[in-house]
Amino acid sequence: MNKPARYHSLAIVLHWAMALGVAFMIGSGLYMVNGDLPKAQQFDLYQIHKASGVVILWAMALRLVLRFMLPRPALPSSIPPTQRRKAAMGHVALYCLLFIIPIAGWVMVSASPFGLPTFVFFDWLKWPHIPGIARNKTVAGIANAVHWYGVLTLVALLCAHIGAVVLHKIKHSENLLKRMWW
Repeated sequence: MNKPARYHSLAIVLHWAMALGVAFMIGSGLYMVNGDLPKAQQFDLYQIHKASGVVILWAMALRLVLRFMLPRPALPSSIPPTQRRKAAMGHVALYCLLFIIPIAGWVMVSASPFGLPTFVFFDWLKWPHIPGIARNKTVAGIANAVHWYGVLTLVALLCAHIGAVVLHKIKHSENLLKRMWW
């Protein structure tokens, strides 16, 4: 079967929408925790952050399904096998973290001593808490650490991901970005 020259348009849209979503999540997460906000605005930002996390979790599920359903472009033949393996491992790590981080956030909210809802959309769509862990400070603390260190690892991997695309363009004249663009 012939490999396409670029990813499917739906995969491209999800990739860039999630890139924007992840950038928003990192910025909003840092700001809601460290910013000098009135409590009401901080609460609202937490609600938006949690709702966005649920959306990212669903988008990742869709991306995973599409990854196995749609054909992907092959890497250029000039890329050595060791770099191919590193790229594959990096993508697996990105996918794992984009599941682990929102799930850790969901666990954190479910186990929180405050008992606030995970996500409410216009008072009609409620995202449930994970049963059996309500108001468990130990579980909330572990989930908080997984969430935070997951984000730090994600940022490092994203820098490597972007850096690899830039490096291949500058050093090897390989435009890998055209595979994930229209």
